[in-house]
Amino acid sequence: MRNRRQEIVNKARELFSQRSFHAVSLEDITRSLGMGKSTMYHYFATKHELWSEVIKDTVAGLYRCVLTHVTADESYDTQIFQLVSAILTYFEDNRDSFLLLLRERMDFLDLEEIRQQFDTQFWAEYDRFMDHFRSTIEAGQRTGGFAPVDPDLILANIFGTINTAALTTVVTEPDKNLTELIDGCYQIIMGGIGGKG
Repeated sequence: MRNRRQEIVNKARELFSQRSFHAVSLEDITRSLGMGKSTMYHYFATKHELWSEVIKDTVAGLYRCVLTHVTADESYDTQIFQLVSAILTYFEDNRDSFLLLLRERMDFLDLEEIRQQFDTQFWAEYDRFMDHFRSTIEAGQRTGGFAPVDPDLILANIFGTINTAALTTVVTEPDKNLTELIDGCYQIIMGGIGGKG
């Protein structure tokens, strides 16, 4: 039963990454899986419930990958490099996930509405993830390694650089491996957040 549920989530992720949430129907998903609507409703009562599960599954996979590859006892700049590397590696291995997360941000710009759509466990995991890197940045700031600005601004710089570089590559050079962007993204990020500038 778990495999069928995950199969539905994976197919939905693929379709939601290709078209917007509003353009994909449950019927599109069931048809592409060769299953009946009643089977789909056994697992997910609504398209929104399925979409929420896809987002949670996607984000959880990204978090696991990042937290597995970032070593807390490394220097702060090394942890930033590991963060950049882990995200781009995850996006390369899961391009549907990358496109889905970008599409989700574009389709659902009301952040408060998005926040209400997910359960407290999802947000607790998100907060732990962000707090981990916020703490890394704050510790780096205390040593003078990072610019003395709001840590959330630095996080926005990091994630914005990675997302923009990956999206540009996926659109303009779809056959290029996203991991080729790691060094360039890291250099741009550290040039912008370094404490010496």
